Amino acid sequence: MFWLRDRVINFTSLRWRLGISYAVMAILVTALLTGMAVKTSMTIALTSQQEKALSAINGITDAFAHSLTLSSDPAQSAKQLGMAAGGRVLWLGPDDRVRVDGYGEAGLSGQAFPLPSQLKDPEVKKAEIYDTGKSWAAYTSAPLKIAGKSSGRLILVQDLSALRQQYVQLQQRLWLLGGVCSILVTAMGLFLANSLSSPLERLTRAIGRIRAGELHQSVPAAGSREMICLAETFNDMAARIAQLDEQRRAFIADAAHELRTPLASLQALAEGMQQNSSPQTGELEAFVRQTERLGRLVGSLLLLAKLDNPELQIIPVPIKAGSLLEEALWVMKPLAAERQVKLEMKEAGEAWIEGDPDWLHQALVNVLGNAVYYTPTGGRIGIQTEIKQGQVHVVIEDSGKGVPMEVLTRLGTRFFRPSTARERSSGGSGLGLSIVKDILRLHNGRLEFASPPGKGLTVRLIIPEISPPDQNL
Repeated sequence: MFWLRDRVINFTSLRWRLGISYAVMAILVTALLTGMAVKTSMTIALTSQQEKALSAINGITDAFAHSLTLSSDPAQSAKQLGMAAGGRVLWLGPDDRVRVDGYGEAGLSGQAFPLPSQLKDPEVKKAEIYDTGKSWAAYTSAPLKIAGKSSGRLILVQDLSALRQQYVQLQQRLWLLGGVCSILVTAMGLFLANSLSSPLERLTRAIGRIRAGELHQSVPAAGSREMICLAETFNDMAARIAQLDEQRRAFIADAAHELRTPLASLQALAEGMQQNSSPQTGELEAFVRQTERLGRLVGSLLLLAKLDNPELQIIPVPIKAGSLLEEALWVMKPLAAERQVKLEMKEAGEAWIEGDPDWLHQALVNVLGNAVYYTPTGGRIGIQTEIKQGQVHVVIEDSGKGVPMEVLTRLGTRFFRPSTARERSSGGSGLGLSIVKDILRLHNGRLEFASPPGKGLTVRLIIPEISPPDQNL
């Protein structure tokens, strides 16, 4: 970890790890490529120089042998030929002593010349380049024959200082270019590392704010396809968390409000009966009604709490839809008779579904109870079962006042009660359809509503159909 102007730079972060990795890789690759380029260029230049030297020694050997047959001064001939070739010509005898040196009296005439082993073959022309420490020198050897007889060999020595200087300059340029490329690749690596780590850092900061209680968070969906997918998934999750938190707060507030009303009524009734030594029958009946309402509300809240448990699992069994519906109708018949509402059920057929019988019974009773409560005296409720595209539709249609179109989409929301006579007259808590919605969700089903103008409310409980079980099993 490193501090720079009060900013903490964490070298263990993804950004710096990727950046340093790119930098090291860039330096290694650049060094390798630069070294290969320098070596290749040097090899090409030296090979070319050797070829030129061999070509030059051929001409020098012929010219020098010809000058000797003409009885010319061998030292003068060697000097002229060396100047023409840009080097120094030596004539070595068979004993490797210098007979003629192109440098004249200041040369090596009469001295033994330590010829390298690579150049001692008397029948082979060969050129070798040696590094003297401060410069390069090319030594080219060729056998010399005069009048068909072996007369030692000629040595052409060339100073390659200029070539070495060119090589050094080329090496410097290539290393400079390699350094620039390394810096550029490192910068690109840091940019790429930043583009990868910045979205993750934004995501981490947003998660930290959510953990601190700031639930309304989102991150920009930008970058690579994977980063965009990750950001969109996080935004959806954060929006869902915020929505659930709002629902939780609303649930608590609405539950407190709903519980406050019957509790206040119970308190008022209790105080009245306390002052009246002989409570009237009406007061006792009102007390019982409020107690029953409070019990229903608490029961609904407990059901919702169970349905909200993510670990809740049902044990599905095959169920005949008609039998399940008949059982729910049997439970609702006394209430329908009391309110003088006629229940009309069409033939259910042989539709089969899979689920928990108790939960599905609760869902049907809730929907039928709503229909009975909101159907006026003398009205009717139609019940039928349909099969559409592999789905079983349990359709319950009442003849009540119906629901406005703008309210249909909110039916099934907890504690939602539209300000219509249909809802307010019952004093319901607004939890019944929400319970039905959650029960159907457990069964991979859904709840749909329709309210055509001039008609009542139609509720569809939709659950996937299954094949009838084999009765022989």
